[in-house]
Amino acid sequence: MDNSLKRLIEKYLHESCEELKKVEFSSKPFPPIFINRPKKKEWGDLSTNLPFSLSQEMGKSTSRIGRLLTSYLKEKTLFSQVEFVPPGFINFSISSPFFNEVLKKIVTQKEEFTRFSYGKGKRIQVEFVSANPTGPLHVGHGRAVAFGDSLAYILSKIGYEVEREYYVNDVGGQIERLSRSVWARLQQLEGEEISFPEDGYQGEYLIDIAKEARIKMGDALSEAGKTKPQMICLLGEFTVKEILRQIKTDLDQFGVRFDRWFFESSLDKEIPKVISFMKDRGHVYEKDGALWFKTSTFLPGVKDRVLRRRSGEYTYFASDIAYHAHKFGRGLDQVIDIWGADHIGYVPRMKAAVEALGYSKEALKIIIYQLVTLKRGEKRISASTREGKFIPLRKVLEEVGKDAARFFFLSRSCDSHLDFDLELAKKQTPENPVFYIQYAHARVCSILEKAKDKGIELKKLDEVRFDLLASSEERELMKELTLLPDEIKEAAESLEPHRLTTYLMGLATLFHQFYTRHRVISEDRELTSARLLLIKAVKIALKDALNLLGITAPQKM
Repeated sequence: MDNSLKRLIEKYLHESCEELKKVEFSSKPFPPIFINRPKKKEWGDLSTNLPFSLSQEMGKSTSRIGRLLTSYLKEKTLFSQVEFVPPGFINFSISSPFFNEVLKKIVTQKEEFTRFSYGKGKRIQVEFVSANPTGPLHVGHGRAVAFGDSLAYILSKIGYEVEREYYVNDVGGQIERLSRSVWARLQQLEGEEISFPEDGYQGEYLIDIAKEARIKMGDALSEAGKTKPQMICLLGEFTVKEILRQIKTDLDQFGVRFDRWFFESSLDKEIPKVISFMKDRGHVYEKDGALWFKTSTFLPGVKDRVLRRRSGEYTYFASDIAYHAHKFGRGLDQVIDIWGADHIGYVPRMKAAVEALGYSKEALKIIIYQLVTLKRGEKRISASTREGKFIPLRKVLEEVGKDAARFFFLSRSCDSHLDFDLELAKKQTPENPVFYIQYAHARVCSILEKAKDKGIELKKLDEVRFDLLASSEERELMKELTLLPDEIKEAAESLEPHRLTTYLMGLATLFHQFYTRHRVISEDRELTSARLLLIKAVKIALKDALNLLGITAPQKM
């Protein structure tokens, strides 16, 4: 299914270009076609700069090309008006009959109206969050959670088979420090005067975990014959499981599920095999007793990276390479990693490693998300992960709820810094964008329920006088509904879920403006029927887009 309005216009533009070439006798290839919303309503519904780009390719007058294209396009019933505007634009106004047909499709197809099949037969993995099991999820992780989960929904919508994965770093130096930190807390609980490890994790959450360990592991920890390192190791295993349990609880509260939890510890036997494979391909060499990856082969001027130290210990980079080898070995067509801003320098070398494994670097997409600052109004809430003074994600969810948290995390492009105002997120007023959007959905539900109580039944679609929907507010609503499939498709192609938060605000605003200026239920039964179908389409679109963001569409508020 493909209900993309822009794709339909693009098809007509290609056909017009073929006609144009017959007149201008050009064999040059078509330039890319871009279709966008114009900045002003009076410029039409959509616009393209194709005449300008074609004139550059063909060396012909922009005005002549524009007027010829316009003459061809005017024959299409899709448009009520097609206008060439110097220096090189064509503005389109969509015909009312086309909008009317779209309303019928939305009401009959419902959420299938926005489904595509572009990704059919292809598998994408989205790996996100992947926080080390050394502490609870914090606010920064919340942004990754909302982004990755929503992106997975959107990619599924356009036909991909999507797998959500969480990579658990359950080995290495951070786990060793965690184990010693909990051991120190446990000794302190036992009344021992022991100094806390300088490189340890200082969060108070470890005190609670130490208390749990004392209750649940008492016998195991005091068992005769166990050395201190063995007891610390056991304590570390318990702590990792406990923290993962808490992480899973937080994710469940956030409405997120993972198809696979992949543990780094499972790669122990895979790392040597993968490095041996890369060595056979000439991408790994030995120097000073260590094994090195020839990063410079793929990134000239960039220094090579150690994979195995002289001590025989493998680096984190080696584990990550083995992990990505495992991913692509599953037959995935695309791998998407969502990383925090502190990993940005790691991106080029990871892509180089994927190439060294024999895969296209384009098959790996790494998205970097920026930091989140929590605020209460104008006051910033300070946090420091190093000192263990971070804001747990669960605290934010308890205060503002899942829906508001997800919307605010998704309200901006992930490569922009995000200010999260807790006070605004809690407001039950139009100032709060998620309330404003959900209230639009609830208001439509209320109107439809009121019509039902009055005995007003929705007419069959072929009996509805859609031509009565003639006001500017009604036309703008229909245009916005028509463009939802394109918004979803473009959000998937650009990997930008925030496009849907912007769309939802626009649709909710248009609906509230329409409701303020026009009565839906009136004495005019023909007009009432048409408007009821219009708002029913609005309800379907709001719920569809909210679902893709993992946000509920309440019927009452």
